[in-house]
Amino acid sequence: MQTTLSSYWKTPVRVWGGVLVAVFLTEIGIMLCLPMLMPPGHSRLFESAIDSIVLTAVVGPILWLSIVKPIREVLRIRTSYLSGLFSEIEIERRQMAHDLHDGIGQPLSLLVSGLKSALDDLSHPDFEHRLINLSILAESALEDVKRIATGLRPSLLDDLGLRPALERLVLDIRGNHEIEISFDGKDIEGQRFAPEAETALFRIVQEALANVIRHSGAKRAEVHVWRAGDTLRASVMDFGQGFDARMRKTPESVHLGLTGMKERATIRGGECSIVSKPGEGTIVHVTIPSQVATK
Repeated sequence: MQTTLSSYWKTPVRVWGGVLVAVFLTEIGIMLCLPMLMPPGHSRLFESAIDSIVLTAVVGPILWLSIVKPIREVLRIRTSYLSGLFSEIEIERRQMAHDLHDGIGQPLSLLVSGLKSALDDLSHPDFEHRLINLSILAESALEDVKRIATGLRPSLLDDLGLRPALERLVLDIRGNHEIEISFDGKDIEGQRFAPEAETALFRIVQEALANVIRHSGAKRAEVHVWRAGDTLRASVMDFGQGFDARMRKTPESVHLGLTGMKERATIRGGECSIVSKPGEGTIVHVTIPSQVATK
């Protein structure tokens, strides 16, 4: 259905031209055939009424299929996307609140109380040792701030581009999880793309890797990003347990993740497909339209 919608909305002039041609040909056919079918001595009013009824019966379904139905589908996709987006925002807010409280709030509280205690007794023999511990605590809190900020919007994505940001993402996952991930992005090295396209592709790869960590049980995964003409492409492949991609019923966290990836791609005019079978791992394919901005 997404492909059908895309074909409609990428060529609105062609669609509208087709509707006008259909109306024109229908009206010509009615005008030519109707006089031969009408009884002798009929009134002009009766002929006009029959003309209107036949034209409406023929053109109505054409307008429904070519205009109304695609608009309804677009509105449905938009509503579904916004609903999932707001749910995702609330989940991220709750997670951020926990991170701020546990990862930053508690170390800062200890830091403040430790500084007060140290200032109250500057002559204490362990004063220097206390300062070293407080310095370590402050560095830990700073790292947590950087981690949360990176999760919101990777600075590398703004400063250096897509490839360094994805490399950093892969390195962070390697450092915190027992999984070997290979990354191939040499085809886009030194290239910048439209910010919206870079963000969409980064988030989709990020979500795909998060699904690998949370659900696949894989020990190895591969990330490949490249450019083909005016499109950015990526694939994320894991060698985990996989799942039946044809099943409509999936756990809510998995469903939201897969839906979010597809909708991020769709809203940028691209596509995201998931290929998976039980016991054979999962492959996520992404295509995002984007011209090279700078090199």
